[in-house]
Amino acid sequence: MKTNIVKMTEWKNLYPIKKIILLSVWLFGVLILYASFAALIKDHDFRTIFIIILDSIGLVKSFIPIKKYILTSYHCMPVLNQIFTKKELEKLLENEVFQKMSGSTENPLNRPELLESENWFCIHGKFISKNMAVIGRAWVAASLNNRDITPVKIFYMTGEFLKVKTGHSWDVSAIQAFNYLLWNEYKIIPAKIFSKDYEQISTILKSTFRKMKEEKNLCEKEMIRYLLESGTEVKALFWNEIPGFKMPNKYCSRMEKK
Repeated sequence: MKTNIVKMTEWKNLYPIKKIILLSVWLFGVLILYASFAALIKDHDFRTIFIIILDSIGLVKSFIPIKKYILTSYHCMPVLNQIFTKKELEKLLENEVFQKMSGSTENPLNRPELLESENWFCIHGKFISKNMAVIGRAWVAASLNNRDITPVKIFYMTGEFLKVKTGHSWDVSAIQAFNYLLWNEYKIIPAKIFSKDYEQISTILKSTFRKMKEEKNLCEKEMIRYLLESGTEVKALFWNEIPGFKMPNKYCSRMEKK
């Protein structure tokens, strides 16, 4: 019997339980609202008006975010869970074998929250497509209360921006090793692009994605499937659209040798 790694990861991160808790809290708010109206009508307790107003505002404001969270299939597959069904998401990782990301001899990487397969990263319980990721890096994070968590920032070719928290604070050598792998092994580059305007980069990528989709005459889901199976050549088409973008020298030299 094959292990359903998507479902297993979803439960490991307690997303189904979180959904139940959120729904229970919201329904409890509905119960409070009903009880307050009952007290106002039957007992003429006008003090409940204040509770009714506050409770109603809370229920209305939280309805859409909670509904979206509960109806989202597989939170462990961000962006793609808005495109594919649960069965389709499971199929994407059906034959993937994950192992610890060790890095290279020159740049060893020893982080238990980092796994990879042939086509996917699993970063602290979040699955990221290697082929879809066009720009990315791990980022140095710091906080005043010493609870900093290193984030990994990724741009998909669709223009969607992902910020995955690794759950831990990495030292500088681990961040450098991870970024080295992104740029030189997985063709996810470059770091300095993040100094530019995020919204501008997202707009450019989305526009390029839309043009490519129209040229190939594919629907959005078919286009995503195409990108999931494509290689570096397609990524280069997106890089070329970013103003002032130049590939890192190390990457260029490797490409020239091939």
